[in-house]
Amino acid sequence: MQKQAMGNLLNNMGLHWRRLGEDAPVRFSPVLAGLMTVYSVGASIGWYAIRSTDMGRWLATLGLDKSRLVVLLFWVGVCLFYLGLRFLCAVRLRQISYRTHITIVGSMLILSLFWLYGRRTSFRFWFDFYPSWGGHKGLLPYYFFVSTSILARVVIPVLLIVFVYKRAVSDFGYRVTGMMRGWWIYAFLTLSMALVVIFYASTLPAFLRKYPWCKPGIIDGTITVQLLVVYLVASFAFYFSGEAFWRGFILFGTTKELGKNGLFFMIMPYVLGHLGKPIPETLGAVAAGLVLGVLAWHHRSFFLGAMSHWVIATTMDVAALYRRGIEFVY
Repeated sequence: MQKQAMGNLLNNMGLHWRRLGEDAPVRFSPVLAGLMTVYSVGASIGWYAIRSTDMGRWLATLGLDKSRLVVLLFWVGVCLFYLGLRFLCAVRLRQISYRTHITIVGSMLILSLFWLYGRRTSFRFWFDFYPSWGGHKGLLPYYFFVSTSILARVVIPVLLIVFVYKRAVSDFGYRVTGMMRGWWIYAFLTLSMALVVIFYASTLPAFLRKYPWCKPGIIDGTITVQLLVVYLVASFAFYFSGEAFWRGFILFGTTKELGKNGLFFMIMPYVLGHLGKPIPETLGAVAAGLVLGVLAWHHRSFFLGAMSHWVIATTMDVAALYRRGIEFVY
């Protein structure tokens, strides 16, 4: 009876897990799924454990600073995934289409370059200065970060989809048709996470050290509403580009052929991409990536996922501003 009730609940939610990827030529391997999940969690914990230790400093002397170590973890994950396809799914590399190979290898190449040269800390590398805090000038590195995110995670993938894959972008989640089915699931998840942020996460010192991302724009304990609006627009563009990459390009670029295996491949770089944020947020990305991935796959759209992600992030920023006692001025 309980099993039937759970099945009815999943059907009502529209999450037909067993039907997802059932027409994919590569069979689903739960062992590979577990392997990628364990690797994502283990690599994340290991990164946090060694980053400030003697081993971390020793690795830095070898050229493996914290950022390069993250990139190395990306590529180890790719190798692990390919080994899993070969020995757990009995699939040879030549049996996989060039489109899927390009998605796997290309996404990691894009992500590696973005991680090394497109983040806020890379601003000095490109412009030979780093602005002081205060107003829009203080947020220039963040605006640079958003711009490189759009280039790396939207523009380049769309060019690959259109000119290399010869497919429509709507096949990769860029669609609104049908996305409102199950909208209440997104609403429930968003509200739940927002409440967790407001009443728990925003009280943690680690959280307040990282957030709000707009803190370089704060002047003497105040932030202007105009600046906050511009920041939030840029923030939406950032989270949209992220969902377009994770739950768009990678998800739909792999699951067509690899089925659910592609879903768990997507989770690996998504989780590792959170390194540097508070540990609970990074580890929580495993569940978030899986849920948002299943929803996007089922509804063939990542748009509501982008909106949900942005609302939660906005809640985090506003809660952090409140906890810090920042005053809003016009």
